[in-house]
Amino acid sequence: VSTQSTGTSVKNNNVNKIPNYDKSDIVDIQKAFKATVKAKPPNLQVTLADLQDAATKGRWWVVGAAWAGTEEGERSKKPSTIGNFDSKLLALAKKNHMNTEVRRNVFCVLMSSEDFEHCFEQLMKLNLKDKQEREIIHVAVLCALKCKTYNPYYTSVIGKFCGFSKNYQVTTQFSLWDRLKELQSLSPAKLSNLTKLLAALITSKTISLAVLKVVNFAEIGSDDVTFFKGLFTALLSNSEGVVTEIFGRVQPLPLDSLKNGMKVFMKHFLKPDLTGSELKNMKIALKCF
Repeated sequence: VSTQSTGTSVKNNNVNKIPNYDKSDIVDIQKAFKATVKAKPPNLQVTLADLQDAATKGRWWVVGAAWAGTEEGERSKKPSTIGNFDSKLLALAKKNHMNTEVRRNVFCVLMSSEDFEHCFEQLMKLNLKDKQEREIIHVAVLCALKCKTYNPYYTSVIGKFCGFSKNYQVTTQFSLWDRLKELQSLSPAKLSNLTKLLAALITSKTISLAVLKVVNFAEIGSDDVTFFKGLFTALLSNSEGVVTEIFGRVQPLPLDSLKNGMKVFMKHFLKPDLTGSELKNMKIALKCF
């Protein structure tokens, strides 16, 4: 009877009724199989150049195949280049102290692109990693300030990258903080460009007024007063709705000191020089505080 019962259980695939049957082994095998099936296969990172050079360098992605190139780690860490840049462009990069390969490549792409969309595509092809990506923003800000007159092209490039990833927003904020801390050492042309760059980035919501939290409005000098008067005047020249959005984005608790500083600055230094719509917009901005 026991033999017949066991045979029936096996036939019906009912292992629970088989006497003295230990199913722990089959359970372990099932778990191992499920883990293998669910595991995500690694990306091979095979590039077009790898495929084109397969005849001479070998196929590194094939197990056991010969390989005469660089290791994968070295290949991934090394930034790509778009091509051979013009000698005059490379000389200009050297003149502007682009003293690393990454900075030089970013500078040349910025200078040679057709527009900000084309620039974004070309810079993405550099395959920059981690800290290297920050150089895109740093170089773009440097170029924006060095122009003889304000060029909205660099603002568009920065805005494009900030819209692509929040990491670029953070880098932009740190880069602008560095500029705000050295206002007194900047030339009039650079101050003018920085004013317009900041105003454009804040108006487009690429960054917020929180970028000014490193500024102590109670201790700024006369040169700094001129700079911030220009910045706030540019911001207040927008429509009422945009002004409300710009000044309404400042968070209450963590930025109270910033709000109080801007309020005192606008009332004391800005209000006497404003008329018409700008004066009306200043009152709207103050209500946001």
